[in-house]
Amino acid sequence: MDAGDTNLIGVANAEQYKSFVDEDWELDILLKHFNDEMKNGHILVCQMTEEGIEHSWNVEVKIGTNTVEHKCFRRTEGYIKVTDNQLYLVDYDCLTMAAQFESDKVPDKNCSRYKIDIENGIYKVTIVQYYNVDKDEYVGTSDKDMLLHFTKVAEFQQSINHVLWGNYH
Repeated sequence: MDAGDTNLIGVANAEQYKSFVDEDWELDILLKHFNDEMKNGHILVCQMTEEGIEHSWNVEVKIGTNTVEHKCFRRTEGYIKVTDNQLYLVDYDCLTMAAQFESDKVPDKNCSRYKIDIENGIYKVTIVQYYNVDKDEYVGTSDKDMLLHFTKVAEFQQSINHVLWGNYH
């Protein structure tokens, strides 16, 4: 992802994600909206920095059953539902514009470049961050900044109740 505000990065089911929140949304309302949509399996949202540092993220996407066991800065898991054979990587700009204006949708023009072709179904997503943007250091590998590993599963098991790695609760 080489443009836009990447303080928050998400992966979204554009067909199911209900993007509009309110023309005058406030951060706590937007975060609750993200939480609700994550609980429904329509999006996963990660806070990538605590310092507000923007970065052009090199994101690798893997789809399959092999487990990911690399040394890394941090790792988390969530679940997402795929209903239109595609997902999109989205950034803070895309998410907030769509939250504010009913006419704006996810993905926006910028994020439409980050399409992930993937078979319909339920996926466990292992999100691995190798690059700590706040300290400008890599842990495990410097070949990529982040890995999204999708594993198809039979059952939706979401237990997330806040933005992943978020310090807003």
